[in-house]
Amino acid sequence: MGAKAGLVYLGEGLPVDALKAAPAPDEERSAALADTVLGDYVANAGTRVLGEDGLWPEPGTICAAAYDDFALIGYREIGPDRPSEITEWINAVSPSGGACGVFMHSVIDYGAFAIWEDGRVRRSISLASDPGVMEDLGDRCQFETPFWSGDRAMEDGYPLPFHPLEFGEAALLAFFGFGIEGFPPEYEIDPHRYAIPAFRPAD
Repeated sequence: MGAKAGLVYLGEGLPVDALKAAPAPDEERSAALADTVLGDYVANAGTRVLGEDGLWPEPGTICAAAYDDFALIGYREIGPDRPSEITEWINAVSPSGGACGVFMHSVIDYGAFAIWEDGRVRRSISLASDPGVMEDLGDRCQFETPFWSGDRAMEDGYPLPFHPLEFGEAALLAFFGFGIEGFPPEYEIDPHRYAIPAFRPAD
């Protein structure tokens, strides 16, 4: 698997529902969001497609899309070992304190997701082949059931009961309505339809 993602939704409800009704992002507000995240002035770096580089833009680039009621951030620097560790950051960029993030890195078999409500972690879990389960907070979501019940078990000898990347893919599909290495018939939205503004620190 070559899946990599650092994707955060800022808003209420499910990201997929917000994306289905989303107009084009507001360029000025998107730049302001990128500026807030980076803590510096930013320059426009074109756009990235949500289903491709919008999930994991190149080093030094952040994807930020601000809409009327929500925002998306794609940034490789926000994939923590324990998602709960970025709660302070979530509160700094989410007006309502509501957010959802999915994080994956294929090189280290890392998969994680978290949900925040009113500025507090409702669910956070992160796993990697080494060191294993790094965080497991809150009540499990419905889509997690087949993983914990053994229906998605790995072969003998794998250090975890299921593959973190498969788990991350399932989280991405459940929350955002699409995946990286899944099958388009399963998707609720076509991620390639969404052009996400990209930014770099200004010189």
